[in-house]
Amino acid sequence: YDYTDQPPHFFYIHFLVLLSALYLPLFAIDNAYAAGWGPEANIGLDILNGIIVLLQCIFVVGLRSLGQKMIDPYGDDCEDLSVILYVEATLEI
Repeated sequence: YDYTDQPPHFFYIHFLVLLSALYLPLFAIDNAYAAGWGPEANIGLDILNGIIVLLQCIFVVGLRSLGQKMIDPYGDDCEDLSVILYVEATLEI
């Protein structure tokens, strides 16, 4: 049986695409407005909001790459599950 024929987790992958396409830009725009402009601009708040937006982007991109790895859990990568090892361990019992 070829386990790679299983479909990916539909909700997880599509939710992350929606999150990265809609939420991250809207969050960045909201933080830009919250930091202010003109005479009410606050450089410290602007830097803090920039760091928060950067960390959220890194987090969401990491979740997307994790979702892509979850598509093929039985592949040949180092972090994939070794089905043969589990079968041999079961047969030894």
